[in-house]
Amino acid sequence: MEKKQRKLINSRDLLFFLGRFGTIIILAIMVLCFSVLLPSFRTMGNFSNVLGQMAILTIFSIGMTCCLKMGDFDLSVGAIAAITGIVVAHMLVSGYNMFLAIFCSLATGVLVGMMNGFLVGYLGLQAFVCTLATLSIILGIGMSITGGMSIWNLPYGFAFFGRGNIWNIPNRFLVMIVLLVGIWYFHRFTPTGRRMEAIGGNPAAAKMSGINVDRNRFLGFVLSGFCSAIGGIILTSALMNANPMQGTDYMLQAFGACFIGAATVRIGQFHIGGTFIGVLIVVVAVNGLIILMVPGYLTDMIKGVILLLAIIMSGTTGKFIKRI
Repeated sequence: MEKKQRKLINSRDLLFFLGRFGTIIILAIMVLCFSVLLPSFRTMGNFSNVLGQMAILTIFSIGMTCCLKMGDFDLSVGAIAAITGIVVAHMLVSGYNMFLAIFCSLATGVLVGMMNGFLVGYLGLQAFVCTLATLSIILGIGMSITGGMSIWNLPYGFAFFGRGNIWNIPNRFLVMIVLLVGIWYFHRFTPTGRRMEAIGGNPAAAKMSGINVDRNRFLGFVLSGFCSAIGGIILTSALMNANPMQGTDYMLQAFGACFIGAATVRIGQFHIGGTFIGVLIVVVAVNGLIILMVPGYLTDMIKGVILLLAIIMSGTTGKFIKRI
């Protein structure tokens, strides 16, 4: 009887360990396999490329996590990135000061986030529907501004943010680190951040304990809009052009990264550290497929599979462990 109990305990401990750290193990296996099979994968040039790819996706995913951790979906992150890119590009080609253009672009992202937050937080509307409507509205505005065309001929100095590097480390990666640490610290150590954590755990209990749920949900969308704006600016700087659909491709990848993160360490909870691990998995997988010269349509299909598996993992891992 005691042996059976010990085996059950050991099995539960093993499953609990795999549930918490399985995604990290998968990441390590992926890196090891690609490094062995693809010599070009482990070069410094590709490493710098991975850092650059990771930076933009991480910035989008961080903002999305701020909403997801409180139970809200923000489908407008890609559209916000597109419109903020259009704003900064349009102002730059019109001759405005670069820093003024960046400020106005950031303000645009924050304003859209405030609109989403007001509709969801204070009016109590469904986040999924509201942000889907916001996405459509913003894409329409972007199309009307650009006529469906890209904005080119941006000043060379603007490339510093998206294409520049320091000691072979992309500048956008350094921006990502600052934002990642800042948002992590905010959620982990500030009273407002801890309140947002509490809302994600149990909104009803958080409200009964005196937490202003509406205001914190509003703040979550503002942070998401701000992060999306930064991502849009850096993406525009990296590509040195802006168009109405720019950034929308990152939405599914960001969702995949966030849900993978929800199955990492803190099972069933969205958190910044887990999201970062999720980003690494998505970027390494896509980078390896590109080096293998996998066709683009297959890469998109695999991204969808990763998102589906991430949702399954985040939704079932914790329940399965509890049943044992």
